[in-house]
Amino acid sequence: MSFKKRRVKLEDIARKLNISIATVSRALDKNPRVKRSTQEKVFITAKEMGYMPNQIAKSLSSGKTHIIGVLIPRYDEPFFIEVCRGIDQYARNHNYKILISSSRNSYEFEKENLISFERGLVDGIILSPTHETENVAHLKDLIGKGMPMVLFDNIREEVSGADHVMIDDEKASFQAVEFLIQKGKRKIAFIGGIKQKKVFQDRFKGYIAALDRHNIIYDERLVLHCNSLDREFEDKEILSFFKNLKINPDAVFTCTDNYGLLTMKTLLKTGKKIPQEVAVIGFGDLGLGEVFVPTLTCVSQPSFEMGQKAAELLIKQLNEPEDSIHKKTIVKLNTQLIEREST
Repeated sequence: MSFKKRRVKLEDIARKLNISIATVSRALDKNPRVKRSTQEKVFITAKEMGYMPNQIAKSLSSGKTHIIGVLIPRYDEPFFIEVCRGIDQYARNHNYKILISSSRNSYEFEKENLISFERGLVDGIILSPTHETENVAHLKDLIGKGMPMVLFDNIREEVSGADHVMIDDEKASFQAVEFLIQKGKRKIAFIGGIKQKKVFQDRFKGYIAALDRHNIIYDERLVLHCNSLDREFEDKEILSFFKNLKINPDAVFTCTDNYGLLTMKTLLKTGKKIPQEVAVIGFGDLGLGEVFVPTLTCVSQPSFEMGQKAAELLIKQLNEPEDSIHKKTIVKLNTQLIEREST
């Protein structure tokens, strides 16, 4: 019969060394009040006994966990993966760890996750709001309680007290569609995501603005707003869109890399030549477009840099004096159009 091994506690180390628990605690914290020789004995004994510090207890005494909560709408989106990579790199270089959770594109889950973060003793929160997040009272409430926060990507409205990191989605889309127009394209289709999402609204505005600038009449038959939040169904929506399209586009502007790749796959299956018959542009430039044949022209979004900047702003907040008034920072990162074989 085997018995579960009990976790080693401070009192076990104290008993073995015949010193007080308080002395053991101070020694492990390298308190100068404890002699160097005693500190060494405590560290050696703790290692031999397999002692692991209780992070929650340390957090309660110090008021710090050195953990950042990161809340994203979905795990399977390359954009959010890259942002989290950027957050993690910057955080680890500054002695912080990250705890990632997903709202699953649900406003209710977003609120639940934030409550869990607050109770779970994270020092601050980096958040991309869901497309359902129209009311930001829950964010303001957390900030009002002293929780440092940075918002990125899908920001419907400015939230006082939180720093913001974003790109100019409307401008980036305008430049991409204008690029197609300058190549002689006049029947440009638009494929975007769910209508309620702010970034897709702004990218659609950029599409419309470019058509207006060049006196091209808007044709709603050339527009698809995907309703699905699942990749399998996105594929079916895009296939159905082109199958039922009564007009042949000479170019397609898509709001994500995934939409761009699904569009090219569908067009190639139906015998269309890219870019000779139809040019395609994606949005994101997260690596997949370079391995597809033909390679995908993309609006390059600085996703990794967005994560780094969000982490930088949050850690800066965490290091501010408690009695200081936080001065809100809004950062807009630049995008770039990367031309490849699909145009």
